[in-house]
Amino acid sequence: MTSVEHDPRVDELRRQLRSLGYLDAGVDRFVLGPARSARRPMVIAALAALRVGFIAAVLLGPAVAVGIGTRLPGLVTGPRDAAVVALYLGVLFGLAVSVFTFIASASVARFASVARRARLLSRVAGSLVALTCLVYLTLWWSSANAGLAWSAPGWTAFALGIAVAISLLLGHAVAITAFAVIAAGRPVDALSAAPVSSGWPLSIVAGVVAFAGASALLFLTAPSAPTGIARPQLAVVSASVRVKLIAIDGFDPTVFDRLSAEGRLPALSALLARGRVRVEPDALRDPARAWMTVATGQPPRVHGVHGLETRRVPGLQGAVASGDERGFGRAIRGATDLLRLTRPAVASGSELRAKTVWEVAADAGLRAAVVNWWATWPAGTGANEPTVVSDRAVLRLERGGTLNAEIGPAKLYEKLRAEWPAIKTEAGALVQAFMPAGTDRPTATVLRRSAELDALQLALAARLQSDAPDLLAVYLPGLDIAQHTLLASGSGGSPSAMAAHLDGLREYYVFLDAVLKDAIVPRRDELIVLVTQPGRLPSDVQGLAGVAGGAAAIRLDASARGVDVAPTILHALGVPVSRDLAGEPLVELFSPDFIQAFPVRYVPTYGPRASRASLRQGQPLDQEMIDRLRSLGYVR
Repeated sequence: MTSVEHDPRVDELRRQLRSLGYLDAGVDRFVLGPARSARRPMVIAALAALRVGFIAAVLLGPAVAVGIGTRLPGLVTGPRDAAVVALYLGVLFGLAVSVFTFIASASVARFASVARRARLLSRVAGSLVALTCLVYLTLWWSSANAGLAWSAPGWTAFALGIAVAISLLLGHAVAITAFAVIAAGRPVDALSAAPVSSGWPLSIVAGVVAFAGASALLFLTAPSAPTGIARPQLAVVSASVRVKLIAIDGFDPTVFDRLSAEGRLPALSALLARGRVRVEPDALRDPARAWMTVATGQPPRVHGVHGLETRRVPGLQGAVASGDERGFGRAIRGATDLLRLTRPAVASGSELRAKTVWEVAADAGLRAAVVNWWATWPAGTGANEPTVVSDRAVLRLERGGTLNAEIGPAKLYEKLRAEWPAIKTEAGALVQAFMPAGTDRPTATVLRRSAELDALQLALAARLQSDAPDLLAVYLPGLDIAQHTLLASGSGGSPSAMAAHLDGLREYYVFLDAVLKDAIVPRRDELIVLVTQPGRLPSDVQGLAGVAGGAAAIRLDASARGVDVAPTILHALGVPVSRDLAGEPLVELFSPDFIQAFPVRYVPTYGPRASRASLRQGQPLDQEMIDRLRSLGYVR
């Protein structure tokens, strides 16, 4: 048996490093462990760089995960997600720091022609890493606290202290790695002129300077005025008005006008006879994005739902919105899906950062309910939560099984599940009565499927209305589904087929008028608010809004934005309007008597939208939801 010959240069290298003040601290011994047996500078650089990367992964992974969770709240939904994100990012940052450490060490060793320059260059490399890390962590803390970090000086000082410690530790690790590589590649006495490490005094001075710099950076990046105010109590001045919000997607005012002139839409014509408000449509025509703007009174950059289709990272319950991806961004999305790094998902309440109109109403102590609105899953189960029949509720009611936050409160699921056969029979009867004679089979299939969805949502809303909520919102997607399927590019076929499709769509307006005739006739002290959007097809069509009820104006002709709907509804309910909403209440929708008796009241803010506690015990319906939306043409 042969033994490996001991190289005395290794012992001399260790002696040289120890004489210069290294290998005394535990971190030094860990990082420079490869110097005990390796003799080639590049081998030492590679092995030491991996150890520095491990330290970076352990320190930066959790910190960056918190920053990511703050900027993308839909991605991190709980401790499990936070741990998985920290693991992913720890690996990413660990590899990045390892590569940088290796390159820096090799570069410093190449250009260090004299001993004093060796020490200087190694410290420069370490200082660059420390400075980069400190700037990132400081800006992360500023972002995580909305620029108001110094409003909590104790926590901020603690966080900056941790940031300084992490930054100096990583910088020191890079510096000693670079210096060890230089030492390994030079004669044993070549570094005798190098100054000895200054130890703790220099570290303390560096820490104080770094803390002062981070504090100054945090101060300079703070906003000029406070943007966050404690949530006030919402005092309701009741006008004894209950609001019913009916949202119709895919609505074309020109088609409505023609059918109304023919007398075929009596219910809708009566509601809009008082006048109408032209509503600016969403620029991207994405339904989840557009209707959440209506529901929150905030633009997508504030409410957080940027698109119907999102991406989910394996191992996480949260998701990240795809947004307006074009060209290169779409290619990257496709590549990550192909490599199984991400998978398609549907927008949910996990991404939502602004309160919806029904959540604000519930916070004010009013009874609020919503049916089938985008991104309402998962339904909350905490105190003062609105009643939610989410966009996944029909799937859960069809499949049964344990509830997974598709409906809230949980006891409502038991009631609706027991009534589900009757609800389906009721909806089926409405659809059967609607189907126009002579419609070709493909068109009839599309119309029937769309009509069944709308009829089910209205039947579910009728069950909730029996409890007389102060606010009831229901979203009807059927017209948009039918329109997109029948008129989308490439689906028209021959002129006769296109004519059949157009005739079928006109009949769908008649169907909506018939099924809505009872829902849009205001009862005593009820205000009906009808809001439409043009749907997903590219066009210059605008949305509409109309009101009916005792508090409504007699005649009106105005323009509005989608963000104006939520404050208008809240004002009608007697809830003060938040000044941080992007929209304003459309007072012209109300009668002069109502405006005089109930002037608009304001509060500074409704406060941030806290994460909702939800009952998620059953089997998730993620893939089933994707499959259904794909069959309806929402996702590819």
